Amino acid sequence: MNAEARNPGLGDSWGRTLQRGGIFMQKPRLGRSSFYLRLLQSMDNDDVTVSPITLERGYNVYSCGDVVDDLFLVTHGGIKLTTSSHSGKECVLDICRRGDILGALSLHPTAHEESATAMLDSRLLRINRRDFVRVLRNDENLFEAWSQHLALRIREHEGTIKHLVTMKCEYRLAAILLQLSDRFGVRHDRWQHIDARITHDELAAMVGTTRSRIGYFLKNFNNHGLVKRLPDGTLLVNSNRASAFLATDANN
Repeated sequence: MNAEARNPGLGDSWGRTLQRGGIFMQKPRLGRSSFYLRLLQSMDNDDVTVSPITLERGYNVYSCGDVVDDLFLVTHGGIKLTTSSHSGKECVLDICRRGDILGALSLHPTAHEESATAMLDSRLLRINRRDFVRVLRNDENLFEAWSQHLALRIREHEGTIKHLVTMKCEYRLAAILLQLSDRFGVRHDRWQHIDARITHDELAAMVGTTRSRIGYFLKNFNNHGLVKRLPDGTLLVNSNRASAFLATDANN
């Protein structure tokens, strides 16, 4: 495995200062940095079968019903995990960015119940499942980082279920935006920048409402200083105000 295949995108300029809408932000180095870096180091030091994959927006990593015997490490871009109701309505289960692993259920081979689709032009590393298990067995630090990664994902999914069951749509949207900004945001002062353009349709599929209501809620959030939309369509989230707004939910 050559160096480019092992570390695509790691040579780009880290720590550059960006200016968006008059607000300066520090470019993040890595998502999920502890697990991400430890996995790359382990793959450097071990004989791991890895294939780089490049996907344009809208193309699938895998589809619902596929049995895939590999895992996928996101190194650039963004992947959304979706499923559909019997009527064909799409539900966005999660959004994965740099440092996230797709296909963890392949460790117990079974058909995927979701589709993984590039929501941005994306790059991934396809990792052989048996090699991944072997590396986990041989590297205690990686195993610990992997366990922490899974525990964090489980906690996030439990939070998502709570939001769907207990919150009204407007509060669910605020909670989702706050969660996305915490996971992927570039922080500056009280603002966190979600550096991927998420469409109203995609937000509606995450919240479980209509596109028009998402537009109404975002306009209301903007008027109250919870969010700002930048010229490129991405969002700034005021984490303090979003948290204060969520605290007013009588059902929370």
